[in-house]
Amino acid sequence: MTAEITDLQKKKKQLIRKKRRNRIKRRLVVFAFLFVCMAIIFTVLKAPFFNVKSILCVGQQTLTEEQIIKIAGAKTGANIFSTAVKTMERRLSEDPNIETCNVRRLYPNRIKIWVREAKALAYVQSNGLFLFVDKTGQIIKVADQKETEATKGVARLDGIEPATTKLGEYIFATDDPVHQKTFECMEILTSLEMIDKVSMISATDLSDIKVDYDERLFIMLGSYEKMEYKLTFVKKVISQNLSDYEKAILDYRGQKLYVGPRTTDKPEAENETTEVAEDNAGKEDAEDKKQEDEKTNQNQE
Repeated sequence: MTAEITDLQKKKKQLIRKKRRNRIKRRLVVFAFLFVCMAIIFTVLKAPFFNVKSILCVGQQTLTEEQIIKIAGAKTGANIFSTAVKTMERRLSEDPNIETCNVRRLYPNRIKIWVREAKALAYVQSNGLFLFVDKTGQIIKVADQKETEATKGVARLDGIEPATTKLGEYIFATDDPVHQKTFECMEILTSLEMIDKVSMISATDLSDIKVDYDERLFIMLGSYEKMEYKLTFVKKVISQNLSDYEKAILDYRGQKLYVGPRTTDKPEAENETTEVAEDNAGKEDAEDKKQEDEKTNQNQE
């Protein structure tokens, strides 16, 4: 009986020693694996082969590659794996001149920066400065009034008192309905592909909105009500009823559109106009859009 107990104890001790040896082996294997991984990581981080040799910039129009690289904080010579591309994207996106951006690693040793520059759709004159804003109302450029060339092809906003003149800030307060409606009007003009020819937008009074188009067509739109429909119909009249060189007044302050000649620098005072009937096609377009919106809402529900 004593011999059997002794054999059992020996087997238990042998089993314990075996487990201990296996545990040590596993630890050695894990340690060796971690050591190899650390060695690989250290080699990769220190190997000159993975150092950034070039930075490729694409999409810029007015900004130079040097300016984009400086804004991003990108540098050659740094290891490509330790290069913080997300930090670069954040820096670029914070710049008011850049609308969207993307930074990617091109292995083994290049960085690619893609940007879409913010486009100035309008400007406001204030205290001897030109304040250029994008479609959201953010100030993306502040220029001296001597730089009149910069205003070409950009709509002037009349009757707007800027809330700030600071670069990167929004030109209007969030609770300002006049400014908000003005930029909604700009958004409609952009969607209709008309904004590039707009030289002036006056929205001092939301019941009397005026647009100078192509510096030859003075459009009086009246109130902001049905603005998208009004501008859609005006665009159709311009393309179908007016020549590319004709100067005219388009008076849409009432229920109907009237067209007359523009002969002076103060078109508001000119009264001789002719009615232009709203064709069924314009109404059908509006009805079709309304039906599409209703179908979309039903599908979402």
